[in-house]
Amino acid sequence: MFISEATTKLNMTEDDLRMSLMGVRDDWDSCQEISDSEYQLISQSVGATALPPSDESTDSTEIQPVADMPIEKQQTLIDNVSQILGYQMVLSVQRRIEMVDAIDKLTNQVILNNRETNQKQLAALIAQQDDATKAELLQAINTLQGLVNTPVEIPQQSNMSDFHNAIANVQKKIQR
Repeated sequence: MFISEATTKLNMTEDDLRMSLMGVRDDWDSCQEISDSEYQLISQSVGATALPPSDESTDSTEIQPVADMPIEKQQTLIDNVSQILGYQMVLSVQRRIEMVDAIDKLTNQVILNNRETNQKQLAALIAQQDDATKAELLQAINTLQGLVNTPVEIPQQSNMSDFHNAIANVQKKIQR
């Protein structure tokens, strides 16, 4: 069977198929065909590795030896295929972990950005409410001062010292 035909039937890359032949054939890197017994063992190995283990012990997942190849070479071929498929599974799991990690990092960044935006909006709202409260209190002081017949100027932008000064002025006038 040609290598290209075997890779298609086994759903393997040519490199993986050739790597599984390493240690079994001297020309593993340049051969164009594999024997039926090699194909049979690789096919059984791929099938046994791809199937999940079942509770029932059946012979369908066990790899049957072939008669025209030494047992040592058969075992090497089976081990090579298992290692190659196992390595591919490990790489697949690693890629999935990297993708999930990237999504987690992105999610955390979005959460942090939203938190920062919310904190800025809250700080601006609190400052706005403080300014409105100061203006109302200064207006109340001005009203009280108007009762004393001495108006207090309400500054456009007030701070706490203006507030305390206005209260002190009203208190002075009341004490006179």
